[in-house]
Amino acid sequence: MAKTESQNKPNTEFTFNPEVHKAKENKKNKANIKRISRILYICNERAVSLMFSAHNVAIYIINWCLDHNVQITNLKLQKLLYFVQGEYSKTKGSRLIADDFYAWQLGPVVPTVYAEYSIFSSSVLPIQKQSVSFSSGDIEVIDTILQRYAYQTTWGLVELSHQQDPWKYHHEIFGDKALIPYKSIVDYFGKGEAS
Repeated sequence: MAKTESQNKPNTEFTFNPEVHKAKENKKNKANIKRISRILYICNERAVSLMFSAHNVAIYIINWCLDHNVQITNLKLQKLLYFVQGEYSKTKGSRLIADDFYAWQLGPVVPTVYAEYSIFSSSVLPIQKQSVSFSSGDIEVIDTILQRYAYQTTWGLVELSHQQDPWKYHHEIFGDKALIPYKSIVDYFGKGEAS
């Protein structure tokens, strides 16, 4: 049988069928959900940690200190942030605090956090009403670091930070308030030279 002219032409008519469209969208959404679930699973399995603002880590440190009867001032907070950043990066292989540190006269400082608590001058900081959610693994690491450093005096922590290359090099070479690159902190603590 020979085909007629109308049978040889492809069907160029398009009819929108909402049922078919909805089914295709649902299939795409399910595929995306599976991809996202897989990514989250991989991140969880590899213990991928998220970075936090220095403000949020400061809240945790302040409350931890006060819960453990350790007096904490703004100056001591700055040093504890620095030691938490360095030791955390050594232990977990990743950055905890997203903010940069700067080499100020009395050691490493996160300027935004310093400014936030400067109203307390050298007084003990009050308990913070906000709470911050860290993973149980992050809490374990941070608590271990605070157990090691928080019981030292403020001036002992200042002196310790002054002996370490990240502050010493950047303050002496580039001057007061010079940026301390994260890589400098990671390299120093990664060598195991911090004590």
